[in-house]
Amino acid sequence: MNKRCEFGVYGDSGKVNPNFGTTIQEFVPSFTVYCGEYTATMIQSETLLGLEVDNTRQIVIRHNPKVNSKQLVHLDGTEYKIININSDDGINTFDVITLTEHQGIG
Repeated sequence: MNKRCEFGVYGDSGKVNPNFGTTIQEFVPSFTVYCGEYTATMIQSETLLGLEVDNTRQIVIRHNPKVNSKQLVHLDGTEYKIININSDDGINTFDVITLTEHQGIG
C-alpha cells in the first residue's frame, strides 16, 4: 500500500463565490488512509460489464468500518464514486473497493 486516498463527501467548503455570493460546494475530506492498486479477476471484470459500468478502478485498504458507498474517494488528483465495497470485517483484513470516476456535484 503505497498511496494515500481521502474519503469524504461534497459539501460547503467555506469559500464564497465572488461573482454570486454563494458558498462553493466541493470535496470535503473526512479521513485519509493508505491504499494500493488491485487487479480484478476476469470474473469480476465480467460482473462489472453486466452492471454497465465503464472506467473502473479497484483499490485495497485495510478494513475500515467508516467507509461506505455514499462517500467519494480522492485519489491521484481525481474524484471517484464508490460503486462496490467487498468488505471483510475480521482482524487484519482488507476491503476491495471498486471506484468509477465521479462527474459533477453529488
